[in-house]
Amino acid sequence: MLLGHLFPGRDGRRSRHSGLLSVFLSGFYSSLDVAADDGAVSLPVSDQGSNAYTDVNTLLEQHAGRRPDKIVVESPDQGARITYGELEALTRRFANFLADEGVRPGDRISLISDNGIEPLIVLWGALRAGVIVNPVNVEIREKHVSQILHDVAPTAVFWSRELPGDPRALATGGAPWIPFGRWNAPSAPADDLFARLRDASPAPVATRPARNDWSLIDYTSGTTDAPKGAIWTHEAYYAMCESPVDRLEIGPDDTILDYRHFSWSSPQILSIGPTMLTGATLVLARKFSQARFFDWLRDYRVTVAVGIPTVINMLLARPVSVTGADLPALRFMTSSTAPLSVDKHLEFEKTYGIPIVQLAGGTETGFMCGNHPGARKHGSIGRPTLNLRLRLLDDAGREVPRGQQGEMVVSGRQLASAYWHGPDKLVPIPQDGFRNGDLARQDEEGYVYITGRKKDIIIKGGVNIASLEITNCLLEHADVADAGTLGVKDEIYGEVPVGFVALRPGRSVPEATLLDHCRAKLVAFKVPAAVVVVDAVPKNANGKLDRDALAAVWQRQPQRGA
Repeated sequence: MLLGHLFPGRDGRRSRHSGLLSVFLSGFYSSLDVAADDGAVSLPVSDQGSNAYTDVNTLLEQHAGRRPDKIVVESPDQGARITYGELEALTRRFANFLADEGVRPGDRISLISDNGIEPLIVLWGALRAGVIVNPVNVEIREKHVSQILHDVAPTAVFWSRELPGDPRALATGGAPWIPFGRWNAPSAPADDLFARLRDASPAPVATRPARNDWSLIDYTSGTTDAPKGAIWTHEAYYAMCESPVDRLEIGPDDTILDYRHFSWSSPQILSIGPTMLTGATLVLARKFSQARFFDWLRDYRVTVAVGIPTVINMLLARPVSVTGADLPALRFMTSSTAPLSVDKHLEFEKTYGIPIVQLAGGTETGFMCGNHPGARKHGSIGRPTLNLRLRLLDDAGREVPRGQQGEMVVSGRQLASAYWHGPDKLVPIPQDGFRNGDLARQDEEGYVYITGRKKDIIIKGGVNIASLEITNCLLEHADVADAGTLGVKDEIYGEVPVGFVALRPGRSVPEATLLDHCRAKLVAFKVPAAVVVVDAVPKNANGKLDRDALAAVWQRQPQRGA
C-alpha cells in the first residue's frame, strides 16, 4: 500500500518535503548475500535512519501523473529540456527495449557520455528495467576506462556520438556498443538508440526492483591508484539520496544546478537522485563555466547550487560584481568533495552574499554529514545524516570522547555493499563499521570537523602532522588562491611537509614570505620545509588533490627532488 510518508529531519525540523513523497513502508530485510572468494557473505543492514523505499518505476510514474509538464532536466549546453511526462515515456520504452535486446534484470550495462539529457534517460531507464548501470567517467585516463569495462564485463555499452574521438577503441570484450545522439532529434541514423526506441514497446514496465537488487556500480576517483568499483542496492541508492533531501530540505519547488560528471557519486547523491525523489528540476551543465555560472543561476532561477572548493576558489580568484541579492531564488550553495578552509568560506560569503552549506560524503558511504541551511557552523561538515551512524574511533577501536580526534567509522543502510572486482568476485564493504580514512572530531552539539586523512598524515621525526592543517594555513594568506600539502622524504626526519600554492591572478609572493606566514601561525615543527608556487594545484577529475602529480612537481624542483 502506498502511503504519504512524513519524516522529520535529523535536526528535529519538519522537512519542506514532508508528505510529498509516496513511499513503501515495510520492514527492513535483515541481510543480503554477496558472492565473494569464499562463497556467500552475509552483510547485515543497519536499522539506522528511515525505512522509506520507493522503486524508480513507481517514482517516475507518480511524477508523470502529478506533474507531467514540469521540467525534470534542463541542459544549458544542449539548449534542451525534458519533462517528467516525456522522461517517463522514454525510459519506459528504453526498459522494454533492453528486454527485447536480451538484457535481463541483474545484467550490467556501461554508459559513456558527457553530461546531457540522454545519459540520464539511459540511467533511469536501465534502473527501471532492473539492470545494473555502470556510469563511466570520460575524464579519467583511458587505461582506467579499459580497466573498468574489463571488470564490469557489461552486456551492452551505450555511448554518446557527441564524445570527441571513438571510445570503442577502449573495448575489452565482445559486448555490443549502441550509440546515441539527441533524444529529440527529428531524424537519426538507423542504429541510433533513440531511432530504435521509436519502435520499442510503450507497455508498462513489468519489473519493480526490490530493495536488495543491485542498482549501480560507481567507481572511486582513483586519487592514488586505480579506481575501485562500489556496488549499491536499490535501497542504498534511495537512502543515500533521501539523506540530503532530508538535511537540505529539498522539495519539488527546488531547481538544482550541477556541472560535475554524472558518473561521480556526489552528483548522484546531491542532485540527480534528489531530483527524482522529490520531483524537483535539475539543471545539468556539461562542465563548470566561470563565465556562465551566475547566468545559469539567474536564468534558471536556481534554488540550490552545487559547489566544490575548487569552484569556490576560482570564483574568489576572479570575482565578479554579483551578489545574492541579484539571485533572489537562490537558497544556498553547497561545498563538498574536499575540505573548504574557514577563511575561503567566510571570504566567499562576504564577497557574494551567498551562504555556503558544507557537506561531506564518499563513494562507499554516500552523504555522511551535512550542515542544515538554517543551522550552520563554519569549519564543520555538519551533523551525521538521516540514514547513517557515525563513530569516531582510536587506533584500538575505542570511541573517543567529544572534542578528541578519531577515525570516522560509519554504518547505515545507504552504504555500498561491496567492491566490484568482476562478476564472480565481490569484496564486501563492512556494513557495521566502514573506515573511510578521514580523521575528525565532534563537538558537544554533534557537529563534525575534519582534521585530516589518516593516510595523509606526515610523520616528521616520529611526530604526526596533518597535511590539511598546513594547507589551511597557506590558504589564509591573502594572495593564495589554492593550496595543497605533501609529505616528502628527508634524510634526517624521515619525512617533512612541503606546501604547494597557486596565487591569485597578478600576484607575486616570494617563498620566504609564505614560509614566514606559516611560522606566524603554526608551531615550529609543522612549518613546511618549502613552499612551491605552481600555476595550478593539480586535482583529479573529481576535484581532489592529485598527490602523484604533486610528487612529480616536487621531483622537478632543482636541488630538491633528487
